[in-house]
Amino acid sequence: MLQDPTGRLLYVGDAASLSFLQLLRMMVENVAGPSAFTTDPRRHKITEIPFSLPANMRHTNLLPDKRTAYILMESFFVNTHGFLQIFERHAFTAALERCYSDPLTTEPSWLCLLNLVFAIGLMLATPRPGTPDAAIIDKLHRDHPDRAEVFYMNAKNLNDPLHGFEDADFWSVQALLLMSYYMLVKSKRNTAFALLGMAVRSAYALGLHREETMVIFGQDEQAARRNMWRSLFVMDRFLSFSLGRPVAISEEDCSGDTLRPAQPEEQDAFGFDSAFQTTINQGRTNASALEAAVRSCSVIGRILKEVYQQRKISTRLAQEIADVCKLWPKALAPQLHWRQAPSACPSQGIAILHVNLFYCHSIILLTRPFFLFILNAETQKEMGHQESNSHARNKYSRMEKFSEACVIASSHSIVLVQAAFEAGYLPRRNPAVMYFLFASALVLLANEFAGLYMSREADMCINNAVNVMAYCAECDQQASRLFHILETFKDVVNQQRERPRRLQPSQVNPMGSLNQPTPTQQQYPGPTLRPPVPAESQQYPQPFQQTANFSGTAGPTSVHLGTNQELNQSAQSHLSSTALLSPTVTTPVGATTPHNPVGGVPSSGPAMAPSPVGSNFSGAPPTLSRNLSLSNLLDLNALDSVTGLPSLRSEDGSSAGEEHIDFDALWAWPSNTPAVGSPRIHGEAAVQGISDSAVPLFGVYDQ
Repeated sequence: MLQDPTGRLLYVGDAASLSFLQLLRMMVENVAGPSAFTTDPRRHKITEIPFSLPANMRHTNLLPDKRTAYILMESFFVNTHGFLQIFERHAFTAALERCYSDPLTTEPSWLCLLNLVFAIGLMLATPRPGTPDAAIIDKLHRDHPDRAEVFYMNAKNLNDPLHGFEDADFWSVQALLLMSYYMLVKSKRNTAFALLGMAVRSAYALGLHREETMVIFGQDEQAARRNMWRSLFVMDRFLSFSLGRPVAISEEDCSGDTLRPAQPEEQDAFGFDSAFQTTINQGRTNASALEAAVRSCSVIGRILKEVYQQRKISTRLAQEIADVCKLWPKALAPQLHWRQAPSACPSQGIAILHVNLFYCHSIILLTRPFFLFILNAETQKEMGHQESNSHARNKYSRMEKFSEACVIASSHSIVLVQAAFEAGYLPRRNPAVMYFLFASALVLLANEFAGLYMSREADMCINNAVNVMAYCAECDQQASRLFHILETFKDVVNQQRERPRRLQPSQVNPMGSLNQPTPTQQQYPGPTLRPPVPAESQQYPQPFQQTANFSGTAGPTSVHLGTNQELNQSAQSHLSSTALLSPTVTTPVGATTPHNPVGGVPSSGPAMAPSPVGSNFSGAPPTLSRNLSLSNLLDLNALDSVTGLPSLRSEDGSSAGEEHIDFDALWAWPSNTPAVGSPRIHGEAAVQGISDSAVPLFGVYDQ
């Protein structure tokens, strides 16, 4: 439970990154002691930004000039691409033209929608610096402290959909979804959650979830209803996993193709259309982006239902869901592939960003329980509460496979965000991007804190994530809060790297040949955690190969870090995400400060300590895969051939080497005892509460 600014206690569930953050704070404090990260005075509160305008403010209901209107409309469509598709763009543009040519005939309901579009478009606007569009956006911000809120209040004053909720029509569902998204951008997540629930109920009443209701409508209306329902679905899944709450849309209640995207088209197999963004191709990209987001959200819904709702997971269930995840890249339209990001226009780039981040986060949600379990076990070994030997880690060898995938998917997410940042079209207030970036950075920082897996790109990714969050924090209070959390966590990681560690014997790599260290990976159990790595010897892998190996078997998950020839390549002064997104180039790294074409955000705070290459809590860490195919990382079949490891399936098809995680092993409710196999410390529990009250946060014992 977290406290909002009014003092209410709001529920935040296991799937949310805030819940993950609370567990990390407890683990870090147990190992490293109190710090600004673990004793943050706002750690029991949830950021909810209040309205800045007085409730009795007089509404003018005036529209901006036509040029400004088109800029705000363009910003709305560009920055919601791949997340929402509430309007058909050409029809909306024609309606906007009619509104300005004959305003007296415009319906109040459409003016309500228009003002909501203006509000969202202004908050997300990211024009190129020095352009006429940038001058207009800057003037809107200068003329009023929160012009977007004025547009929002005008929309409610013109035709508030909440007042006529009992006889809601299709336009009111559109308005409620727009209001929900505005509240999400405004960092009023609880209000966004409530408004979305109203929109979904109204949509159910209108039959948007049933394919058989489509026959009475024309083709344009059918497309509008289908896109509206899918947009509600994506928004529902995002709010559900970001707040850890139940979903509002049940896929079992939907029929036909309302949520089942069509098969991918074959005519653009080589991606020629993506190189020339014509009007027709742009419309095709809109549909493909929404369908890709729906596919990811469908998998996320299954993860929420079968894992987080049940509060337990097994390697068998994880593999079943992972097999579904591996099909996602096959259906992805070529123009949405991550390889297109460096040369994409803003509209296509935002679509690529959204759909690929959803995909990566589905992997993170699936694998994060395994990462947490192993992280907790390793921190307990560091504290001396559990025996430190190779058998303990070998016992959870199958979990290691998924735990490693969690770290890899987090790295990919940050690389994708960095690409948009360097291209200059990343909005400062995109709520989805900020959430995915924060969740990914937490995983990488936790991995570096415990030294679970050696990743030479970790420092670069972490610094890039912090710098991008600082860029967003310039005009967003939620981003400012997340930036503070990442900065304090990064400080703890740097301090932990410098702390002397108790000597531990060398151990056999529990992953066998799958993660066999190269001769350059020596163990350093002495005072220094890991020795510095010269810049000229650092090599960074390519991003994940979404189209690679989707057969039932996976290749090795680790290869040599590089030959002497590779290690002697000259270092560049800066590693851009364009190089990381290149399908053929592997670039050495130097300084980690990202190039910022937008405003030149300086690196804030101390840089990360040199990336370690030595021991972790219980010996040498496995090396992260150089072959970063998430398909390979999520395939346990590669483990079956390793000597000494049981097969995933026995001869009769039953579970053989299946490993289970009960969430009570990590999240112990006050009435529960630690589950069997829990790596937690046994003993009396002290409940963390708000102002020393007895209200448990996330139901977690602080032991």
